[in-house]
Amino acid sequence: MPYFALMFKKQLYAILIMLLASVMMLEANAYNVNQYNQWVKVSTEELMRRGQDYLQNKGWVDSAMVCYSIVANRVQNNNLESKEKYQIARALNNLGYIYATYYYDFQKAYENLNKSMELSKLYGFDNNLAYSYLNMASIFDNRNRLFANDALSTEALDNTKLAFDFAVKAQEWNVAVTSIYNMLEMIHNKTDFELIAPDLVRFKNLQLTDSVEMWQCTRMFCKATEAFQAGQYQQALNYYEKMLGEAQKITTNRQQCVIKAMQQKAAVLAVMRHYEEAISCLREVEHIALDHSMQSELIDNYRAMAQVYDAMGNQKMAEQLDYKFLKARDEFIKKSHAEMVEKSRFLDEMRRVNDQVAQIQAKHERAHQLLLMMSLIAAIILLALVLLVRSYLKQRNYIRHLYEKNVQLLVTSEVIPQSTVVGSVEPNELHDESAPKYQGTTLDQESKERLFARIKQVMDDIHIICQPDFSLQSLADLVSSNYKYVSQVVNEYYGKSFKQVLNEQRVREACRQLNDTERYGHLTIEAIAANLGFNSRSNFTVTFKRITGISPSKFLKMAKEK
Repeated sequence: MPYFALMFKKQLYAILIMLLASVMMLEANAYNVNQYNQWVKVSTEELMRRGQDYLQNKGWVDSAMVCYSIVANRVQNNNLESKEKYQIARALNNLGYIYATYYYDFQKAYENLNKSMELSKLYGFDNNLAYSYLNMASIFDNRNRLFANDALSTEALDNTKLAFDFAVKAQEWNVAVTSIYNMLEMIHNKTDFELIAPDLVRFKNLQLTDSVEMWQCTRMFCKATEAFQAGQYQQALNYYEKMLGEAQKITTNRQQCVIKAMQQKAAVLAVMRHYEEAISCLREVEHIALDHSMQSELIDNYRAMAQVYDAMGNQKMAEQLDYKFLKARDEFIKKSHAEMVEKSRFLDEMRRVNDQVAQIQAKHERAHQLLLMMSLIAAIILLALVLLVRSYLKQRNYIRHLYEKNVQLLVTSEVIPQSTVVGSVEPNELHDESAPKYQGTTLDQESKERLFARIKQVMDDIHIICQPDFSLQSLADLVSSNYKYVSQVVNEYYGKSFKQVLNEQRVREACRQLNDTERYGHLTIEAIAANLGFNSRSNFTVTFKRITGISPSKFLKMAKEK
């Protein structure tokens, strides 16, 4: 689009923005809107960004919940684009995660995750489904662990398997690896292990890299579990040591992975009857859990320690740790219930504010009157835009004409020697101005024609002339002739300099490749330029446009639209 058109278009947009801002200012002066209402006006993308920042970087869970709740409430809007629907599905998933992880309100978590899944299934958001199923599995698994139920939760396992399936389908590798890690955590016996064996085979066949953070840690976990289930305890112990080393490198969930590796190591030591070493491991886990306020992990650890002491025959210590386990679990449940009550007040307040905002927004209907006054201006702007579109279409038709002309030339022509066009005219007679330059040459007509035949054969070979270092000297070497003689024959027979002929041949090949999107569509313009011997995209663009009349990017665009 021409420069003046772009400037005019920007001015029109500026006028529209100013008019809309005037409406918003008038309405803002008319009503006193609280902070939550200001958040409601924030875009969905910005709210999601803030929510992630509050949750992951600042630890402001309530603020993150406000952001995600506002986005989730927008699900009732029927005029949403696919991108915003996806963000809403993500927000519902994140709310489910927050309810389950921070407030232990599994019912609320379940409701939000179900809504997220319904939306994701409806619109095909496979990657979000992977996250939702993973979080849903955590609800069932945490419930099991909280009530010290050793039996494998089939609901947790089924949802984790679905999370893995959708993660592989959507290539969400972090979720895929986490799903396998969680499956391995659920294993208690060989029967449980057989249930996930097919998933482990699929996991081991994935070609992943260390860019997937938990990849190596989970691989070691998988190998250690397989060795343990096969009764190869020393090998399992070695793999758990490697898992512990890999866990130390993780940036997110590092302490949880470290604790899991140490607990699994302790379990193997206990089976090997190295009870003191197992207890030492679990004592270290206890310190880590206490230092990082990891209540859930601490509860699991007390129970594991009690089981080791029981296996040792030390009933007194086993009973003490059973008491610690029950006490820690009761405190955990009481705290969860207290937080649920507190957060229910917070959520009730959010609902009340939502109602107030809805009432305020209803009053904004009066802005409709002001918008009517803008109708005339809008009509003028529309007319201006129509003119801009016409200008754009006219230019587009001109570009299309140039494209079609070059494609036709590509099919029907080549770099034609001037002598073949003229017929019987001697080469030197074609360009009298070049005659003084080659006076005194020892080449006769027959020698020139033989040399030209060899030159043409080389210049028609795309593989040779597209070498980056191909030059007039290269051509002379290939035809076994003198540099000056080759220059003379090229000038006299083609009527152009060697550089012009070379560039035309290369650009013609570029046109052919750009036009053949089926075969060369995977290559960028830079790649094509480099393959044809141009040292930079800018040099290629200038040369291409000088010869064809349009830029390579516009030529490629036309080729894709043909």
